[in-house]
Amino acid sequence: MMSYTTVFETSAQNQIILLKNIFDQNNVRYKVLDESMNTNFPLGVRVQVHNNDMKRAEALMRENGFLEDPAPGEGSVSMAKFWLWLVIALVCLIFAAFLINLLMQD
Repeated sequence: MMSYTTVFETSAQNQIILLKNIFDQNNVRYKVLDESMNTNFPLGVRVQVHNNDMKRAEALMRENGFLEDPAPGEGSVSMAKFWLWLVIALVCLIFAAFLINLLMQD
């Protein structure tokens, strides 16, 4: 029994055609479910890949922009936290400098 896993779902016919071409050119075993019912409405067509071809399929999808690495999202969150902590640190430094200046005047 061959086992398949859903790797992509979309209602855009052009994405399905492109993904099928990529998989065909790279000998990735795949199935497209619900394709005959889809007429570019948001019903969603699922693309499944044979479990043995999963890593290669994911790499091809990432290469061609179908999957994004989680790193960019984490990077933007990290940058937001960086700027928040930088502002807090600067406010603390200014407050500490003000207190030191106030105490040194005596």
